[in-house]
Amino acid sequence: MNRSINKDLPHTPALETALDLSVVFAVDGAPDLPATVGSYRAALDALGVSYEVFCVIDDHDADLRRSLDHLARDWDELVILGQRTWIDEDAALLKAVNRSRGDYVLTLAGWPEIDPDGLARLMDAVHDADMAVAAREGRRASLRNRVLQWIFGRFFGSSVSDIFCRTRIARRIVLEEVSGFGVRQHFLPAIASELGYSVAEVTLPQADDRTPGAATFVFKPFAHMRALFDALMLYVVLKFLRRPLRFFGAIGLPILLAGLVITTVYLMARIFGAVALADRPGLIFAVLMIVLGIQVIALGLVGEIIVFASNRKLNQYSVKALIRHRPSDR
Repeated sequence: MNRSINKDLPHTPALETALDLSVVFAVDGAPDLPATVGSYRAALDALGVSYEVFCVIDDHDADLRRSLDHLARDWDELVILGQRTWIDEDAALLKAVNRSRGDYVLTLAGWPEIDPDGLARLMDAVHDADMAVAAREGRRASLRNRVLQWIFGRFFGSSVSDIFCRTRIARRIVLEEVSGFGVRQHFLPAIASELGYSVAEVTLPQADDRTPGAATFVFKPFAHMRALFDALMLYVVLKFLRRPLRFFGAIGLPILLAGLVITTVYLMARIFGAVALADRPGLIFAVLMIVLGIQVIALGLVGEIIVFASNRKLNQYSVKALIRHRPSDR
């Protein structure tokens, strides 16, 4: 049975049968997505679990849609999600996760990243953690990988070794929460770790470079700039969402103090040294620093008021497990 779903159709997962695993391919511009999806079929069948496969694509790509329809003719587990308005891969991933029925969600790239036989090891690892992330064996870390590792370590205190690998598996409730931030998929392990979920890393063999559908690196400067802004946004949201004054105060207070010190020096020179202030651009700069510092601190105060007013709607923590001890029978 060939199943194709449009994003505008209603979805009621509670009325459908639960599955063990949901597999998601949410990618745009893959060299040969049908070949990549088909290459994982044997490995997924070998897991011995009930599963479904989501392919989220731009519905305007008629050729890709026909190729996937042909693949789905004899693969009942394959579901095609055609997005009429394609935003980006991260929004597509969230859409598929929200529609998924599996207890666990496995995300895969639209091109070969790992040997499909390694999925079994990844599936075993997630039973002892909330999320298991693949690291490609023998892969040399690129400059952008090392830069992002430094950013993650600096901002969030943790990072995986193979940041750009999209092969990961997590409990559905975890992936629903971390993908809801709407940032690039590379940030998902860092977000999960920051929210208190356990993240395990599993080294798996790389896919053969001669495998059909292999991707080639394309430098995208705007995408890297967006990743930097996403990291800054996550740093503020995850660290200072409930205490915005700590963030804005840490920026505004040094600026304010520096402006006050410089202004005081000029005033003392004018009062006790008879130094003219008419031709002192440094004084104007110092006054601007004072004004800027006050504005930044005031922005943090406004944020504190907003957070305080809506504090009841914010979850301070999440419960992982409830442990009860029964009194021993006497």
